[in-house]
Amino acid sequence: MAKYLIRKIHINDFQQVAEVYNSNQQFLLNHLGVEFIDEDFISEEVSTMSKVGFNSCVIVNSETQAVQGVLDYKSDTETYLSLLMLSADLHGKGIGRDIYSYFESRMLQSESTSIRIDVVNDYQDNAVPFWKSLGFLEYESITLDWGNKKSNAVVMRKNI
Repeated sequence: MAKYLIRKIHINDFQQVAEVYNSNQQFLLNHLGVEFIDEDFISEEVSTMSKVGFNSCVIVNSETQAVQGVLDYKSDTETYLSLLMLSADLHGKGIGRDIYSYFESRMLQSESTSIRIDVVNDYQDNAVPFWKSLGFLEYESITLDWGNKKSNAVVMRKNI
């Protein structure tokens, strides 16, 4: 994890965060129903998440300080991990697994006993298999409303 750091998002990160989102075209289409987002979307998203108690963070390369991903969560006895997204060029390299492992260890230190995620699963190549490989179990089907899109999703949990 030494190559990557997780820190609170700053306004000067918004452009790079938008680039991370935009590098994940399938995510944009299947989760938000759009092909492109901009800094205003990120600003609104961070503001909305903050108002309901979420921490919006960036994953940065410790050497270059470049934003490489996004992590939104709300810490509690059951931590709610709302988003873990890496720039598309980092997919399939084990980095997401490493970052999640580091995040989980931080939540254990904060006295969380479980982590919840809601995974959109109404399209091919969704992230359910990734989360199952990390020990998450499916609990219930739900509908998520984000942006202009309603999506079928599954609530997944892991005891830590």
